[in-house]
Amino acid sequence: MGIALYQLLAQEYFKDFHVIAGQKGVSREVQGVAVMDAPDALRWTKGKELIVTSGYALSKEPYCLERSFQEGVAQLATGMLIKRQRYLDTIPDHLVELFERYDVPLISMPFEIGFMDIINQVNIAVMNQAFKCFRIQNDSVFRLSNLSFKERKIKRILQAVEAEMNFPAFLYDINEEKSYYSSANFRRISEKFCLRDEDYWSPSREHSKHTLCEHMHMTRYRLIDPLNPNGPRISWVLIPIIMNEVTQAFFVVMESKEFLDYCDEYSIRIAFLELQSLYEQIMVAQSIGNIGFENFVLYALNYDEKDQDRLIYQASQHGISMSKKYICIMFSQTKDETVSARDERKSFERVFLDSAVSKSGKMAFLEENRGIILWDSQGKDKCGLEYFCQMLEEFRLKIKEKCNGMELEFAVYRDETNLRFLKDSVKKCQKVMAMGKKLFPQRHIWDYEMLGPYAWIEIQEDELEAMLRPYRLLLQDERNREPLKTLKVYLENNMNFSITAEKMYVHINTIRKRIDKMKELLELSLDDRIARLKLEMVLQFLNL
Repeated sequence: MGIALYQLLAQEYFKDFHVIAGQKGVSREVQGVAVMDAPDALRWTKGKELIVTSGYALSKEPYCLERSFQEGVAQLATGMLIKRQRYLDTIPDHLVELFERYDVPLISMPFEIGFMDIINQVNIAVMNQAFKCFRIQNDSVFRLSNLSFKERKIKRILQAVEAEMNFPAFLYDINEEKSYYSSANFRRISEKFCLRDEDYWSPSREHSKHTLCEHMHMTRYRLIDPLNPNGPRISWVLIPIIMNEVTQAFFVVMESKEFLDYCDEYSIRIAFLELQSLYEQIMVAQSIGNIGFENFVLYALNYDEKDQDRLIYQASQHGISMSKKYICIMFSQTKDETVSARDERKSFERVFLDSAVSKSGKMAFLEENRGIILWDSQGKDKCGLEYFCQMLEEFRLKIKEKCNGMELEFAVYRDETNLRFLKDSVKKCQKVMAMGKKLFPQRHIWDYEMLGPYAWIEIQEDELEAMLRPYRLLLQDERNREPLKTLKVYLENNMNFSITAEKMYVHINTIRKRIDKMKELLELSLDDRIARLKLEMVLQFLNL
């Protein structure tokens, strides 16, 4: 990709440059400038270069260009600029005839113009043309919540890449798990070479890798077929779009026919900057949206039912649907109470946006070390406990890695409710968090259904501690731990000595002795059904 010679000459800077031969070739493409300072200089031309000369070589060897045309190298050039009245008072007729014959433009340039100025003007012209091609109309960041608008901007940029450079392009949005293509050409080439979307940033086949721009993480990948080294090969350029150290998308340009040239890299950089700007605006909009959502959540948790109309009004102001149903997840930071998760908000949100939870979840802090995630199932059936545990455990480990070892615990209430009942859902999560810690202290994630009948019981913290006190005193003597554990297993198995002995891997007489010991120390009567139920519940809260 460069600029047509006639477009270059039409600019104000080139008003005193005159085409004196080869007028038919002015539509040729300029991709760079080369200086001819020796009679055989054109033997190294690559093509699509605008050759600039002072005329010195022509004055010494007047027919050197004729040899270059005969060898077939001079006609590869876009055209030639000869400085007026430097070494040639006039342009020889045989040169005019030669350039006219091959339709290669021959241009006389002013004496006072420097070669570096020409090079700069060509580069500026190429950049300006690329900017014009990729120019996207500005829109308010608040409109970026409209997904179709985002799609239009991405597709417009990708289509401009293919139209400008004739290389198909592709963008993969990680958060949306969605692919955007400049045209069907990209998919057609991918299918031909059996490439999946993920192969473009993580190739599964043998390949070479070359960094084009370290600052932009701009990399060329090229497939290698060891069984057919002379067969067709394919390469592409990958640039990740990274915001706050989190990769948001992958931008790929396919080198389907040839490598990108110097000017193509201008266009790729401009397209990348346009895409990066779009994602920056989206992030700003999301940040504003997150704060607005958090304010609304805090309002919803404290509103009076008499103010229901006001709640609906607040929801409409933030673009929040009161009819949409969410699953409520509570998180709590437990490593150190002196550390505030909210103070680490930037890092916390960065990890959240990079996790699977954010794909369907919205996060809001309720206090310094506690918050909620409202998860939109979007009609999906995969809302089982195992799915949530896997997703939240991944988030927990990422937070621990990225946020100074911060430890998170989660309580999940999987019944979907709308925001009008958010207060009830949060209360249930609080109960799950409190009871889960006591019933399953070895876990980090607890679910409402995991509690069973304990979810229905309201036990005050001081009352529970009073109930546990006699048992904690017993546990101060390590010899009582196994008898207490045996009593717990014994009650769980309907007071069956044989089954208890089998599960504890001890003789049945040992079980009898341990149970008798506990009856004596605790003054128990296991004949009373209510007493047994109470005992079984209390033992659940001991970490045995």
